Amino acid sequence: MASLPESFGNDQHLDVKVDVLLVEAEHQLAQRKEEVRAARREVRRLRRAYRAELRRRVSGPARTTSRIGLAAMGSVLFVTGLVMFIQGELQAADMLSAALTCWALAVALRRRK
Repeated sequence: MASLPESFGNDQHLDVKVDVLLVEAEHQLAQRKEEVRAARREVRRLRRAYRAELRRRVSGPARTTSRIGLAAMGSVLFVTGLVMFIQGELQAADMLSAALTCWALAVALRRRK
């Protein structure tokens, strides 16, 4: 019966080499996974920062427009309530309170610095 050559048999040196390569590959894989996690965290951080900046840019003009609109609506409601009061209408108090509410909201929406 033919036997295997000596160099082809159980070589302890070859087993150790494979084990070392396997450990190194696992270590590199763990490093790459950590790099991917760090890159994803950075992407999330940048995305949040971009959205926050975009909100800041959009909210300023929207807030100013809302303040002007509420102040104008309050003025119209006040004049309407005053005319209704002069005419003796019962809903004049409702119009005046709506005007005060609009003005209060306009003041509450302050500018951010």
